[in-house]
Amino acid sequence: MRPHRLTLTAFGSFPGTETVDFDALAGAGLFLVHGPTGAGKTTVLDALCFALFGRVPGLRDKARSLRCDHAPPSAGPSVTLEVTVRGRLLRIRRSPSWQRPKLRGSGFTEEKPKVVVEERVGDAWQGLTTRLDEAGDLVGGLLGMNADQFCQVAMLPQGDFARFLRADGEERAKLLERLFSVKIFTQAESWLADHRKQAWREQQDLRQQVDYALQRLEEAAGDTLEAAHQAHAEASGAASAHGGQEAPAPEDDPLRWAGALLDAARAVVVTETGRHTAAEQALRDVRVRFEQAAALADRQRRHAEALTLRRTLDERAEERAELQAVLDDAARADRVLPLITAARQRAELATKAGVLAADALARAHPLLATASSSWSPGMPGAERPDAPGPSGAGRERGREGHWADAVDRRAERAIRGGRRPAWVRPRRGSGGDLGLRFSGAPSPGELAALERQRQDEIARLSELLTEEARLSVVRRDLLRAEEELAELAEADEGVAARLAALPGLIEQAEARLARARLDAAAIPAVQAVRDAAADLIGVERELERLAVELGALERREADVSAAEAELPRRLADAAAALAEVRTSTAAVPAATAALEQARATLDAVRRRDALAAEAESSAAALQVLVDRAQELRERWLDIRQARIDGMAAELARDLAEGRPCAVCGSESHPRPASPAPSAPSPEDERAAESAHESALAEREAAERALASLESRLAAATESCGGLDADAAGTGVAAAEQELARLRAVAEREPALAADLERVEAERERVRDTARELAEALAARRAQRAHLESERARLRARLAQSAGTTLPAGSGAHPGGPPGGDSPGGPADVGRRDAHAGDVADVHGPAVLAVAERELARLGASAAREPVLAGEAARLGQERQHLEEEGRRIAGRLAACRTRQEELSGDATRLAARLDAARGGDATLAGRLSRLGDEATLLREALEATQAALAAEAELDGAVRAAEEAAAEAGFADVADAEAAARPPAERETKIELLRRLDADYAAVESTLADPELAAAAAEPAPDLQGLAAARDTAEQARTSAASARDRAVARAARLQELRAELGACIERWQPAAERHRLAERMASLASGTSGDNRWSMSLSSYVLGERLRQVVDAANERLDHMSGGRYLLRHDLGKTAGSRGRSGGGLGLRVADGWTGVDRDPATLSGGESFVTSLALALGLADVVTAEAGGTDLGTLFVDEGFGTLDEDTLDGVLDILDGLRDGGRAVGIVSHVAELRTRVTAQLKVSKTRTGSTLSVLGAT
Repeated sequence: MRPHRLTLTAFGSFPGTETVDFDALAGAGLFLVHGPTGAGKTTVLDALCFALFGRVPGLRDKARSLRCDHAPPSAGPSVTLEVTVRGRLLRIRRSPSWQRPKLRGSGFTEEKPKVVVEERVGDAWQGLTTRLDEAGDLVGGLLGMNADQFCQVAMLPQGDFARFLRADGEERAKLLERLFSVKIFTQAESWLADHRKQAWREQQDLRQQVDYALQRLEEAAGDTLEAAHQAHAEASGAASAHGGQEAPAPEDDPLRWAGALLDAARAVVVTETGRHTAAEQALRDVRVRFEQAAALADRQRRHAEALTLRRTLDERAEERAELQAVLDDAARADRVLPLITAARQRAELATKAGVLAADALARAHPLLATASSSWSPGMPGAERPDAPGPSGAGRERGREGHWADAVDRRAERAIRGGRRPAWVRPRRGSGGDLGLRFSGAPSPGELAALERQRQDEIARLSELLTEEARLSVVRRDLLRAEEELAELAEADEGVAARLAALPGLIEQAEARLARARLDAAAIPAVQAVRDAAADLIGVERELERLAVELGALERREADVSAAEAELPRRLADAAAALAEVRTSTAAVPAATAALEQARATLDAVRRRDALAAEAESSAAALQVLVDRAQELRERWLDIRQARIDGMAAELARDLAEGRPCAVCGSESHPRPASPAPSAPSPEDERAAESAHESALAEREAAERALASLESRLAAATESCGGLDADAAGTGVAAAEQELARLRAVAEREPALAADLERVEAERERVRDTARELAEALAARRAQRAHLESERARLRARLAQSAGTTLPAGSGAHPGGPPGGDSPGGPADVGRRDAHAGDVADVHGPAVLAVAERELARLGASAAREPVLAGEAARLGQERQHLEEEGRRIAGRLAACRTRQEELSGDATRLAARLDAARGGDATLAGRLSRLGDEATLLREALEATQAALAAEAELDGAVRAAEEAAAEAGFADVADAEAAARPPAERETKIELLRRLDADYAAVESTLADPELAAAAAEPAPDLQGLAAARDTAEQARTSAASARDRAVARAARLQELRAELGACIERWQPAAERHRLAERMASLASGTSGDNRWSMSLSSYVLGERLRQVVDAANERLDHMSGGRYLLRHDLGKTAGSRGRSGGGLGLRVADGWTGVDRDPATLSGGESFVTSLALALGLADVVTAEAGGTDLGTLFVDEGFGTLDEDTLDGVLDILDGLRDGGRAVGIVSHVAELRTRVTAQLKVSKTRTGSTLSVLGAT
């Protein structure tokens, strides 16, 4: 990298545009950048770095603005650099962000940073990029280093390297880490540390599993097994003493301890099995005795029950006789019942005919008064129609009133003294209250005479129709009054008729309402029966389903038990194979390390051999150089002595007359010395001295190279371990073969681990399945027991409630046939006695069907309750309304009659004047119509009366026939015969009860005749309670022994399983513990905290230490010359002063003092010595970084400050070194304000400082 031209505008301390021609300055090779303090010398370097990387070195990069405050407000900061990098000529223009004045208005706006990168192609500049990131990548890629590396290599900040020289290991590491990447090594340290933590956690987790397995073993063993184990140990003490082995402890040998526990558990299993067998035998003996005694007690009970039942049947003999008598009476009554039924049918027909006749006579009631032949002489007001008396309507009304009263009295007498027997009287509400005995009513002949009279009158009045027109006006009002009167009368009759019918209707409605309410009250009980029946059906179905499920689960349990017995063997085989492979896998890291160690040894052997040959040749070359340097030194000393000897002649050459002598000061020179023919000149002396110094430098370089070779040879020899190349090669081959074998074995680990995990997973799955099946079986069995109990409860409940809730004859009663008696009857009582406790015969579907039908009937009946209640209320309201309406109509009727009488009187007077033939009618046409209607009514009354008389005659005959048949059957009267009759269902029930009594008596006699029962009755009663107590005691003992045996077996199985788990845990834990020990060792070694790490160096510190060693070697090449051969830097592998960390080694620096032979701490150097050493260190670091960056050629270097601390000789040496950096066309710029340098360095870049800013000027450059 060689800069050509740098242009600054408004940058840093330069307000204007300044240009630096580096080509002109580099022509002299060494140039000086000087100026007063604060003028801006370092700003030139900042501008160069900013142009390349867009940032400035150090803390100055954090400044908010790089713009010069002296620049005009509109001038923006910018830097332009023309530079050649790797043969490419670039022009880079950069401007930082800055605040420029707004073009409009006041204030400022920010200008973003910009960059333009161009390349010279031919005679023109070609743009490459204007992006900041692309420009940085382009420049960094060409230089091969970043901004920090460039500042350390190309600008050599002496202050930083003075601090680097005196710093401790941590600060030195920070700088080296910025320059040399050790990220991969720090990542390796972090990975090893994380791997150590992970390995620790893994082995800790596996160790916890081992501890947990031991704890589970102790818990599974329990205190009782521990005691048995101690007893077993004491019993086998002699054998243990003879074998020299003590009982193992879980901390020392957990597997042996677990095996001892398992042996003790198996011994307990044998003991408990024997106890259980003895308890089983004892229980069987007790059960046999108890069953024999229970059979004897059962026969004695049956004999006693038979005796009790026979006494009961003897007591019910009277009841049987009564049943037989009732059935005989019912059989005789069957012959009379048809005649009684026929008489009642005739009574119904007669009642209906009487009702019709009464209705017809009621309609003809006003007309009957005109029939004088129907009147008896004692009737009040009786007279013949042709007798003299009042004429007209008044007379007619009087007759009608007397006739109506007579009819009403006759009807009342007929009802009170009715001649029908009580057993044929119609029931209330059938209309019998209106049936009349017609002995006091008009006879058919009388009715026929009345009809003929009307017909004759009609014939006579038909001739008078022509007189009607004259009475039309008078009769019109009368007609209206009569019409209103008729309407009111009709309404009055309707109200009266409805009021007469309403009491019966209300009574019927209230009876229906009462039945509906009773049905509604019975619904909950029927619902309970229905729900119980439905529950019983569900329980029975659930029991059937559970039976199927229990069978399937028991079969699955057997299959799982077989699979579970096979799994431990498979698991042990897989675990053994995996443990063997993991043992080989755990040895892979050690084999890998052994291979690496063998390869390192082979490399060390080869390096040793090469270094030995090289050291031998270097020693020979060094000897030649030593001899040559000695010869040249002697020649230089000879020449110098010869020159000293001929110094008088040399001084004489400069003497001249009149000029004082430089030695004595005399201006007279009488005998000047003459030079010898072979006297050397100062040039000869300088040439000899220069040759001597060159040879001396070559000798020192050869000595350093030989020392380095010998050091490396010694290290290589130490690493070889005394092996030759063949032995090392053989070791490498053997290590490779062993590693290949172990890796081949380790490749099987994933498959074997997968097999083991699969078997373990299968075992866990089988165990889970077995546990789930056991739980499912227990749950199903418990559920079955619960359901059986629930079924028994439901059957008992149905047996108790169905008989009292459901209707008789439904077939839903337990033990009863369909069509039985209603609850509470004699048959029901007998059935309950005979079937008490027989709840197993309850049929759920039948009960449910009957309950559903009964519930539907009751629901329908209850649903009618609101309607019936409304109907009853409506009828009551209707009666109140009709009573009020009757009173209102009566009032209107009286008023209307009064008015009608007045109009009738007027019409009568008018008719009397006109024509006496009109009678009481308004018109002749009306009279004719009325007479026709009356004739029709009389004809209907005649026909109804004739039909009623015929029905009465037929009724009398039927009654006589029924009474005669009852007398013939032996009954006192018809009512007695009717009371003896029984319905078919009741008769069947009584017959069945009689049959059962006979069957029970026969069964009792048969039972008492059984000889076994008779013999059992003679035996003494057995002690069932004592035998049951003995049986229970034996069962408890057997159960206790079985539980103890099962617990012992389960505990032995559990201990065997846990012992296998413990072995597996230990097999998993041991490789993990070995891996953790290896990881701990490697991580400690890499972090520098291991005892095996001699220098307590971390891996990254070791790499940085190697880099520092390279820097020290490069720095010593210049420090030896600049210090006159006195000082050399030493790389110290120990900790630096002040380092407190455990791994702070590898970055120490010491200064070897050749004059004293003592290594010094860099802090003890003076200021000038520190500058020289720091400069040498900086130059060495620049060389190493340059080589690290790919050998980038830095055409220009800058050394910033520090020269003011040097004396003249040291300054000459430093300048010689810097002047030597010009080899290959390199230019070196010195940044300093030391005045002496201005006389030594002719090419200068002067920085001038004024109150308005700084400027640049080039001096002494061509």
